[in-house]
Amino acid sequence: MTMKLRLLFLSMFACSVSATELVYTPINPSFGGNPLNGSFLLQKAQIHQPARAEKSFVDRFREALERNIINTLTRRIADGDIVDGIYDTGEFLVDVTTGTDGSVTVTITNNFTGEVTILTIPSIGG
Repeated sequence: MTMKLRLLFLSMFACSVSATELVYTPINPSFGGNPLNGSFLLQKAQIHQPARAEKSFVDRFREALERNIINTLTRRIADGDIVDGIYDTGEFLVDVTTGTDGSVTVTITNNFTGEVTILTIPSIGG
């Protein structure tokens, strides 16, 4: 071997190689990270949320009225105090009918898309 080649091999083996263990440290405090990161992560998440459009009084009133109608219908059906009829919530048309066997059929029509859902509730204790 030539002298240069020997020196090259000696220099390669003479270097000491050291490695350290890789340790994962979570950032999120929910997963064991530093609790001081919590407010920073929350602030970052809030920045990236889309802005919510403020609803007008009329929109909020309409939504509350719709929820009230749906809750009343649900409660009446569950209690067995069925009132047949058609209820228009604005977004939905709800048709409640009682069958001859005591069952209740609720037909829900989405006024915007035309999608129809039919729920049949068998008679209870009949």
